[in-house]
Amino acid sequence: MDKQRRDVLQYALNLDISDVQTYAGYRGDLMVKIITDDESVMNAIHDYALSLGVKEVVIKHSVDYVLYCVTSGEIE
Repeated sequence: MDKQRRDVLQYALNLDISDVQTYAGYRGDLMVKIITDDESVMNAIHDYALSLGVKEVVIKHSVDYVLYCVTSGEIE
């Protein structure tokens, strides 16, 4: 696992999150999916991921907030 994903995961695990998933995207990009029901937690994770230089950070909201972090790299 690359350092960016590891750092985002470690940061998120100290906050009020519901679930975390990691997987390779359809183009081979490495992805982290984090779910929480707290908007302030999602904003904190979003800002932290961007500060690490994560390639793309997307937040989707329905019942819960879902954040996707995409980092460039090869599938491990």
